Amino acid sequence: MPRITLRSALQQVARRWQEKVAHGALSPQTADSYITNAERLLRFARALGFERLDDVTDTVAQAFIDAPGHNRHGRLVPCPADSTRRVRRSSVDALFAEARRLGLTTRAPLLDCPPIPRSQPRPVGVLTDADIDQLRFYSERGMPQTRHAAVLGLLLCGLHTGEIGLTGATDLDLANDRVWAVGAARITARYCPLDDPWNREVLRLRADYVQRQSDSDRPQTLTTNGTSPAYRLQASICTTFGEVVRASGIAPEGRSAAPGDVSSWLAAKILTETGQIAEVALRLGLTSLDRAAKLAGYDWRPTGEEI
Repeated sequence: MPRITLRSALQQVARRWQEKVAHGALSPQTADSYITNAERLLRFARALGFERLDDVTDTVAQAFIDAPGHNRHGRLVPCPADSTRRVRRSSVDALFAEARRLGLTTRAPLLDCPPIPRSQPRPVGVLTDADIDQLRFYSERGMPQTRHAAVLGLLLCGLHTGEIGLTGATDLDLANDRVWAVGAARITARYCPLDDPWNREVLRLRADYVQRQSDSDRPQTLTTNGTSPAYRLQASICTTFGEVVRASGIAPEGRSAAPGDVSSWLAAKILTETGQIAEVALRLGLTSLDRAAKLAGYDWRPTGEEI
């Protein structure tokens, strides 16, 4: 078997991944992640003086997985998080698995290495009313030029991060005090009420601002450019929410708050006000009552029973 270069192998494997995306066998975001990390592996190997695919031994692959990196703001991260290391490892595994299927190598780096442990799932329903007020206060900085308050306002209306980046100014129905949620994976499209004055006002101000700043008459999205792939828009929304959390200093149970914590707070609030799990599911676009109850922190059925 010829000793193929890592660059040539990556080109052939990337084409194969794109074919799988076209046939629905691989998601676009997974392919994008694999290709991005494979390109980083290529640069890493070249820096060490390695050019061939088979030069990537267990030691080289492990060094790549544990290598320092940079965050979204360009700051150095000396010790990558376990989640980053898992993504790098899965990309290396995928690269060599596809290369073996194409007959480019017989190697399988990291095959016998133990898996990178996963952290326990975050607890839900830990934000208090005071925490929400704190988040609102710090999200208002720079409003409406900044999108932070609009992101939080849409979360508090019941939208999920996969929906917020696609929400446009015309989705606001201020006359009827509601906002259209476009739906997402496992989330049903629906109207969410604008029954909180703070949510209504920050979204109104943001909608007016983005339309005034636009060079066209087309409806503008409230929090993103609206042209990137859905998974990139969702990541951008999560980043924005994280900036508000860091500014506010909110740390429920000693860890950074996540967008899902706001959804949990809202679910618990709806359940308290209505006493109906179905209302939680309808507001948040959930098709499972069990999922709605879990989000609200309510254990309503014996273990093993689901609806």
